[in-house]
Amino acid sequence: MIELQRRDGTNSYIDLAGYHWIPREFCPHGESIFLPWHRVYIRLFEQALQSIDPSVSLPFWDWTSSESLAQGLAPAHGDEMFDDGGVPRLNPLFSGPIEDRSRQTRRNPPQALRRLREHASAAIDAMSDSNDFMSFTVAIEGPHGDIHGWVGGPGGDMSTILRSAYDPIFWSHHANVDRQWAIWQKCNPQGNPPPEIMSLSLESRGFPGWSVADTLDLSSPRLDYTYEGLDTVTCPIRTLHELFGKPRIKVEIKNIVITRGSFIVDIYLRRKNSALEEGVFSGSFSIFGLPSNEGGHFPGHHHHHTPVNRLIDVTEAFYGMELGEDQLHYVDIQLQAVNMDGESVDPAALPIEGVELTIPDRS
Repeated sequence: MIELQRRDGTNSYIDLAGYHWIPREFCPHGESIFLPWHRVYIRLFEQALQSIDPSVSLPFWDWTSSESLAQGLAPAHGDEMFDDGGVPRLNPLFSGPIEDRSRQTRRNPPQALRRLREHASAAIDAMSDSNDFMSFTVAIEGPHGDIHGWVGGPGGDMSTILRSAYDPIFWSHHANVDRQWAIWQKCNPQGNPPPEIMSLSLESRGFPGWSVADTLDLSSPRLDYTYEGLDTVTCPIRTLHELFGKPRIKVEIKNIVITRGSFIVDIYLRRKNSALEEGVFSGSFSIFGLPSNEGGHFPGHHHHHTPVNRLIDVTEAFYGMELGEDQLHYVDIQLQAVNMDGESVDPAALPIEGVELTIPDRS
Protein backbone atom coordinates (compact mmCIF):
# COMPACT_ATOMS: atom_id res chain seq x y z
CA MET A 1 0.00 0.00 0.00
CA ILE A 2 2.86 2.38 0.76
CA GLU A 3 4.32 1.87 -2.71
CA LEU A 4 0.93 2.21 -4.43
CA GLN A 5 0.33 5.50 -2.63
CA ARG A 6 3.76 6.78 -3.65
CA ARG A 7 3.20 6.16 -7.35
CA ASP A 8 1.70 8.49 -9.94
CA GLY A 9 0.13 7.70 -13.29
CA THR A 10 -2.25 5.01 -14.49
CA ASN A 11 -3.38 2.49 -11.85
CA SER A 12 -1.69 4.40 -9.04
CA TYR A 13 -3.55 4.90 -5.76
CA ILE A 14 -4.52 8.46 -6.68
CA ASP A 15 -5.55 7.45 -10.17
CA LEU A 16 -7.86 4.66 -9.00
CA ALA A 17 -9.34 6.63 -6.10
CA GLY A 18 -10.19 9.35 -8.60
CA TYR A 19 -12.62 7.06 -10.43
CA HIS A 20 -15.10 7.35 -7.56
CA TRP A 21 -15.85 11.06 -7.73
CA ILE A 22 -13.08 13.68 -7.88
CA PRO A 23 -12.07 14.02 -10.66
CA ARG A 24 -13.89 11.47 -12.85
CA GLU A 25 -17.33 11.17 -11.19
CA PHE A 26 -17.95 7.56 -12.26
CA CYS A 27 -19.57 6.30 -9.02
CA PRO A 28 -23.16 5.02 -9.50
CA HIS A 29 -24.61 5.50 -6.01
CA GLY A 30 -28.37 5.17 -5.97
CA GLU A 31 -28.39 3.19 -9.20
CA SER A 32 -28.99 -0.41 -10.26
CA ILE A 33 -25.30 -0.97 -11.11
CA PHE A 34 -24.05 0.05 -7.64
CA LEU A 35 -22.92 -3.47 -6.68
CA PRO A 36 -21.53 -4.63 -10.07
CA TRP A 37 -19.60 -1.38 -10.58
CA HIS A 38 -17.95 -1.57 -7.16
CA ARG A 39 -17.09 -5.24 -7.70
CA VAL A 40 -15.02 -4.34 -10.76
CA TYR A 41 -13.59 -1.32 -8.93
CA ILE A 42 -12.19 -3.24 -5.96
CA ARG A 43 -10.88 -6.02 -8.21
CA LEU A 44 -8.90 -3.51 -10.28
CA PHE A 45 -7.56 -1.99 -7.08
CA GLU A 46 -6.49 -5.42 -5.83
CA GLN A 47 -4.77 -6.09 -9.15
CA ALA A 48 -2.87 -2.82 -8.80
CA LEU A 49 -1.63 -4.00 -5.40
CA GLN A 50 -0.71 -7.39 -6.87
CA SER A 51 1.34 -5.72 -9.60
CA ILE A 52 3.65 -4.68 -6.75
CA ASP A 53 3.36 -7.85 -4.66
CA PRO A 54 1.56 -10.84 -6.27
CA SER A 55 0.98 -12.44 -2.86
CA VAL A 56 -1.24 -9.58 -1.64
CA SER A 57 -5.03 -9.85 -1.37
CA LEU A 58 -7.36 -6.97 -0.57
CA PRO A 59 -8.60 -7.52 3.01
CA PHE A 60 -12.27 -7.04 3.83
CA TRP A 61 -13.36 -5.33 7.03
CA ASP A 62 -16.32 -7.23 8.46
CA TRP A 63 -17.98 -4.47 10.47
CA THR A 64 -20.74 -6.91 11.48
CA SER A 65 -18.32 -9.22 13.34
CA SER A 66 -18.32 -9.52 17.12
CA GLU A 67 -14.77 -8.14 17.19
CA SER A 68 -15.74 -5.02 15.25
CA LEU A 69 -18.87 -4.48 17.32
CA ALA A 70 -16.72 -4.65 20.47
CA GLN A 71 -13.79 -2.47 19.38
CA GLY A 72 -14.84 -0.51 16.29
CA LEU A 73 -11.93 0.09 13.97
CA ALA A 74 -9.12 -2.45 14.22
CA PRO A 75 -5.65 -1.04 14.97
CA ALA A 76 -4.60 -1.83 11.37
CA HIS A 77 -6.98 0.86 10.15
CA GLY A 78 -7.34 2.93 13.31
CA ASP A 79 -3.73 3.60 14.40
CA GLU A 80 -2.15 6.65 12.80
CA MET A 81 1.39 5.25 13.01
CA PHE A 82 2.95 1.80 12.77
CA ASP A 83 6.29 0.34 13.82
CA ASP A 84 8.44 -0.49 10.79
CA GLY A 85 11.35 -2.38 12.32
CA GLY A 86 11.71 0.11 15.15
CA VAL A 87 11.06 3.14 12.95
CA PRO A 88 7.67 4.84 13.44
CA ARG A 89 5.96 5.49 10.12
CA LEU A 90 2.65 6.89 8.95
CA ASN A 91 0.19 4.01 8.63
CA PRO A 92 -0.87 3.76 4.95
CA LEU A 93 -4.14 2.12 6.05
CA PHE A 94 -5.02 5.06 8.33
CA SER A 95 -4.94 7.77 5.68
CA GLY A 96 -4.08 8.33 2.04
CA PRO A 97 -3.18 11.24 -0.21
CA ILE A 98 -6.00 13.16 -1.89
CA GLU A 99 -6.00 13.92 -5.61
CA ASP A 100 -3.41 16.73 -5.60
CA ARG A 101 -1.38 15.39 -2.64
CA SER A 102 -2.11 18.62 -0.74
CA ARG A 103 -3.07 16.65 2.37
CA GLN A 104 -3.89 13.22 3.75
CA THR A 105 -7.48 12.06 4.21
CA ARG A 106 -9.25 12.94 7.45
CA ARG A 107 -11.53 11.14 9.88
CA ASN A 108 -13.31 12.64 12.85
CA PRO A 109 -13.55 10.18 15.76
CA PRO A 110 -14.88 8.95 18.07
CA GLN A 111 -17.10 6.52 16.25
CA ALA A 112 -19.84 5.42 18.69
CA LEU A 113 -20.16 1.65 18.97
CA ARG A 114 -23.92 1.85 19.58
CA ARG A 115 -24.33 3.28 16.09
CA LEU A 116 -22.10 0.61 14.55
CA ARG A 117 -24.28 -2.12 15.97
CA GLU A 118 -27.37 -0.58 14.37
CA HIS A 119 -25.62 -0.29 11.01
CA ALA A 120 -24.45 -3.91 11.20
CA SER A 121 -27.97 -5.05 12.04
CA ALA A 122 -29.37 -3.15 9.04
CA ALA A 123 -26.89 -4.86 6.71
CA ILE A 124 -27.74 -8.33 7.99
CA ASP A 125 -31.45 -7.53 7.70
CA ALA A 126 -30.82 -6.55 4.07
CA MET A 127 -29.13 -9.87 3.42
CA SER A 128 -31.83 -11.92 5.14
CA ASP A 129 -34.95 -10.05 4.02
CA SER A 130 -34.24 -9.25 0.35
CA ASN A 131 -35.58 -11.70 -2.23
CA ASP A 132 -34.42 -10.14 -5.50
CA PHE A 133 -31.42 -8.25 -6.83
CA MET A 134 -32.97 -4.80 -6.90
CA SER A 135 -34.44 -4.99 -3.39
CA PHE A 136 -31.09 -6.21 -2.08
CA THR A 137 -29.23 -3.42 -3.89
CA VAL A 138 -31.45 -0.75 -2.36
CA ALA A 139 -31.39 -2.38 1.09
CA ILE A 140 -27.61 -2.86 1.33
CA GLU A 141 -26.70 0.57 -0.01
CA GLY A 142 -28.25 2.18 3.07
CA PRO A 143 -26.03 0.57 5.74
CA HIS A 144 -23.09 0.85 3.33
CA GLY A 145 -23.58 4.64 3.47
CA ASP A 146 -24.06 4.48 7.23
CA ILE A 147 -20.58 2.99 7.59
CA HIS A 148 -19.14 5.75 5.41
CA GLY A 149 -20.61 8.32 7.80
CA TRP A 150 -19.64 6.36 10.89
CA VAL A 151 -15.97 6.12 9.89
CA GLY A 152 -15.58 9.65 8.56
CA GLY A 153 -17.72 11.57 11.01
CA PRO A 154 -18.36 15.29 10.56
CA GLY A 155 -15.74 16.72 8.22
CA GLY A 156 -14.27 13.31 7.38
CA ASP A 157 -13.52 12.31 3.81
CA MET A 158 -15.24 8.93 4.12
CA SER A 159 -18.50 10.73 4.91
CA THR A 160 -19.04 12.13 1.41
CA ILE A 161 -18.91 10.71 -2.10
CA LEU A 162 -16.39 13.37 -3.10
CA ARG A 163 -13.14 11.92 -1.67
CA SER A 164 -14.16 8.77 0.21
CA ALA A 165 -12.11 6.50 -2.07
CA TYR A 166 -8.90 8.30 -1.07
CA ASP A 167 -9.32 6.96 2.51
CA PRO A 168 -7.66 3.51 2.55
CA ILE A 169 -10.46 1.98 4.63
CA PHE A 170 -12.80 2.61 1.70
CA TRP A 171 -11.35 -0.41 -0.10
CA SER A 172 -11.75 -2.82 2.83
CA HIS A 173 -15.23 -1.45 3.50
CA HIS A 174 -16.32 -2.02 -0.08
CA ALA A 175 -14.67 -5.43 -0.13
CA ASN A 176 -16.99 -6.28 2.76
CA VAL A 177 -20.06 -4.93 0.94
CA ASP A 178 -19.01 -7.04 -2.05
CA ARG A 179 -18.62 -10.03 0.27
CA GLN A 180 -22.13 -9.40 1.61
CA TRP A 181 -23.41 -9.46 -1.96
CA ALA A 182 -21.52 -12.74 -2.54
CA ILE A 183 -23.16 -14.25 0.56
CA TRP A 184 -26.57 -13.05 -0.62
CA GLN A 185 -25.86 -14.57 -4.05
CA LYS A 186 -25.05 -17.91 -2.45
CA CYS A 187 -28.30 -17.87 -0.47
CA ASN A 188 -30.29 -16.60 -3.47
CA PRO A 189 -28.88 -18.52 -6.45
CA GLN A 190 -31.69 -17.27 -8.72
CA GLY A 191 -31.06 -13.67 -7.72
CA ASN A 192 -29.46 -12.36 -10.90
CA PRO A 193 -30.27 -8.84 -12.08
CA PRO A 194 -33.17 -8.54 -14.55
CA PRO A 195 -32.16 -8.81 -18.23
CA GLU A 196 -32.28 -5.06 -18.86
CA ILE A 197 -29.69 -4.55 -16.12
CA MET A 198 -27.64 -7.67 -16.91
CA SER A 199 -26.81 -6.35 -20.37
CA LEU A 200 -25.70 -2.89 -19.22
CA SER A 201 -22.18 -1.87 -20.18
CA LEU A 202 -19.90 -0.27 -17.59
CA GLU A 203 -17.76 1.44 -20.23
CA SER A 204 -19.23 4.91 -19.70
CA ARG A 205 -18.42 4.49 -16.00
CA GLY A 206 -14.72 3.90 -16.54
CA PHE A 207 -14.59 0.15 -17.16
CA PRO A 208 -14.43 -0.57 -20.91
CA GLY A 209 -15.11 -4.17 -21.85
CA TRP A 210 -17.11 -4.87 -18.70
CA SER A 211 -20.84 -5.45 -18.43
CA VAL A 212 -23.01 -6.24 -15.42
CA ALA A 213 -23.16 -9.87 -16.58
CA ASP A 214 -19.36 -10.11 -16.27
CA THR A 215 -19.52 -9.37 -12.52
CA LEU A 216 -21.83 -12.12 -11.29
CA ASP A 217 -19.47 -15.09 -10.94
CA LEU A 218 -16.49 -14.61 -8.61
CA SER A 219 -14.86 -17.75 -10.01
CA SER A 220 -14.83 -16.42 -13.57
CA PRO A 221 -11.39 -15.84 -15.13
CA ARG A 222 -11.89 -12.06 -15.12
CA LEU A 223 -12.62 -11.89 -11.39
CA ASP A 224 -11.04 -15.08 -10.00
CA TYR A 225 -11.27 -14.43 -6.26
CA THR A 226 -13.30 -15.52 -3.26
CA TYR A 227 -13.80 -14.60 0.39
CA GLU A 228 -12.67 -16.47 3.46
CA GLY A 229 -15.63 -18.33 4.93
CA LEU A 230 -17.86 -17.98 1.89
CA ASP A 231 -17.88 -21.72 1.27
CA THR A 232 -19.14 -22.42 4.82
CA VAL A 233 -21.95 -19.83 4.89
CA THR A 234 -25.26 -21.32 6.00
CA CYS A 235 -28.60 -20.14 4.66
CA PRO A 236 -30.96 -18.60 5.58
CA ILE A 237 -29.00 -15.74 7.13
CA ARG A 238 -29.94 -14.95 10.72
CA THR A 239 -30.38 -11.41 11.98
CA LEU A 240 -28.25 -9.92 14.76
CA HIS A 241 -31.15 -9.53 17.18
CA GLU A 242 -34.08 -11.82 16.55
CA LEU A 243 -36.72 -11.52 19.26
CA PHE A 244 -38.68 -14.70 18.88
CA GLY A 245 -42.42 -14.43 19.36
CA LYS A 246 -42.49 -10.68 18.75
CA PRO A 247 -42.63 -8.85 15.44
CA ARG A 248 -39.77 -6.50 14.63
CA ILE A 249 -40.50 -2.79 14.92
CA LYS A 250 -38.89 -0.45 12.42
CA VAL A 251 -38.82 3.23 11.58
CA GLU A 252 -39.44 3.81 7.89
CA ILE A 253 -37.47 6.72 6.44
CA LYS A 254 -39.47 7.82 3.40
CA ASN A 255 -38.11 9.07 0.07
CA ILE A 256 -34.46 9.74 0.89
CA VAL A 257 -32.87 11.80 -1.87
CA ILE A 258 -29.12 11.72 -2.60
CA THR A 259 -28.25 15.39 -2.89
CA ARG A 260 -25.70 17.92 -1.77
CA GLY A 261 -24.94 17.43 1.89
CA SER A 262 -24.18 14.37 4.02
CA PHE A 263 -25.83 13.88 7.39
CA ILE A 264 -25.57 11.59 10.40
CA VAL A 265 -28.99 11.07 11.97
CA ASP A 266 -29.86 9.47 15.32
CA ILE A 267 -33.36 8.15 16.02
CA TYR A 268 -35.00 8.46 19.43
CA LEU A 269 -38.33 7.00 20.50
CA ARG A 270 -40.35 8.84 23.14
CA ARG A 271 -43.65 7.98 24.77
CA LYS A 272 -46.25 10.56 23.92
CA ASN A 273 -47.04 12.86 26.85
CA SER A 274 -43.89 11.70 28.64
CA ALA A 275 -42.31 14.13 31.06
CA LEU A 276 -38.93 13.33 29.53
CA GLU A 277 -37.84 15.85 26.90
CA GLU A 278 -35.59 13.38 25.07
CA GLY A 279 -36.52 9.86 24.10
CA VAL A 280 -34.58 6.60 24.07
CA PHE A 281 -31.79 6.17 21.52
CA SER A 282 -33.13 3.61 19.08
CA GLY A 283 -31.05 3.64 15.91
CA SER A 284 -28.97 5.66 13.50
CA PHE A 285 -28.50 6.18 9.78
CA SER A 286 -26.47 8.33 7.41
CA ILE A 287 -27.36 10.18 4.25
CA PHE A 288 -24.31 9.80 2.04
CA GLY A 289 -24.11 12.71 -0.39
CA LEU A 290 -21.87 15.38 -1.86
CA PRO A 291 -20.39 18.16 0.25
CA SER A 292 -22.62 21.22 0.12
CA ASN A 293 -19.76 23.68 -0.22
CA GLU A 294 -17.39 22.22 -2.83
CA GLY A 295 -17.15 22.31 -6.60
CA GLY A 296 -18.26 19.76 -9.11
CA HIS A 297 -21.66 19.30 -10.68
CA PHE A 298 -24.37 17.05 -9.38
CA PRO A 299 -25.61 14.84 -10.78
CA GLY A 300 -22.76 14.02 -13.14
CA HIS A 301 -22.49 11.85 -16.24
CA HIS A 302 -26.29 11.52 -16.32
CA HIS A 303 -26.49 9.89 -12.90
CA HIS A 304 -30.11 9.27 -11.97
CA HIS A 305 -30.91 8.91 -8.29
CA THR A 306 -34.36 7.56 -7.46
CA PRO A 307 -35.57 8.42 -3.94
CA VAL A 308 -35.49 5.36 -1.71
CA ASN A 309 -37.08 4.27 1.55
CA ARG A 310 -35.14 2.74 4.42
CA LEU A 311 -36.20 0.65 7.39
CA ILE A 312 -34.24 1.14 10.61
CA ASP A 313 -34.76 -1.58 13.23
CA VAL A 314 -35.80 -0.13 16.59
CA THR A 315 -37.16 -3.38 18.04
CA GLU A 316 -35.07 -3.50 21.21
CA ALA A 317 -35.68 0.12 22.11
CA PHE A 318 -39.42 -0.14 21.47
CA TYR A 319 -40.00 -3.24 23.60
CA GLY A 320 -37.61 -1.83 26.20
CA MET A 321 -40.19 0.93 26.73
CA GLU A 322 -42.60 -1.82 27.89
CA LEU A 323 -44.91 -1.28 24.97
CA GLY A 324 -46.75 -3.86 22.91
CA GLU A 325 -46.94 -4.29 19.17
CA ASP A 326 -50.43 -2.74 19.14
CA GLN A 327 -49.15 0.47 20.78
CA LEU A 328 -47.14 2.06 17.97
CA HIS A 329 -49.41 5.11 18.18
CA TYR A 330 -48.18 5.78 21.74
CA VAL A 331 -44.73 6.71 20.44
CA ASP A 332 -43.22 9.86 18.94
CA ILE A 333 -40.16 9.64 16.69
CA GLN A 334 -37.44 12.24 17.27
CA LEU A 335 -34.52 12.80 14.90
CA GLN A 336 -31.25 14.45 15.85
CA ALA A 337 -29.03 15.26 12.86
CA VAL A 338 -25.64 16.80 12.24
CA ASN A 339 -24.04 17.80 8.95
CA MET A 340 -20.46 17.21 7.92
CA ASP A 341 -19.35 20.37 9.70
CA GLY A 342 -20.63 18.90 12.97
CA GLU A 343 -23.45 21.43 13.09
CA SER A 344 -26.92 20.47 14.28
CA VAL A 345 -29.48 20.34 11.50
CA ASP A 346 -33.22 20.86 11.78
CA PRO A 347 -34.75 17.46 10.91
CA ALA A 348 -37.25 19.28 8.71
CA ALA A 349 -34.32 20.32 6.47
CA LEU A 350 -33.19 16.72 5.80
CA PRO A 351 -33.76 15.40 2.25
CA ILE A 352 -36.48 12.98 3.39
CA GLU A 353 -40.25 13.05 3.09
CA GLY A 354 -41.04 11.78 6.58
CA VAL A 355 -40.73 8.97 9.13
CA GLU A 356 -43.18 6.38 10.42
CA LEU A 357 -43.12 3.58 12.98
CA THR A 358 -44.14 0.34 11.33
CA ILE A 359 -44.21 -3.46 11.50
CA PRO A 360 -43.09 -4.30 7.94
CA ASP A 361 -43.46 -8.08 8.31
CA ARG A 362 -47.24 -7.54 8.44
CA SER A 363 -47.43 -5.67 5.14
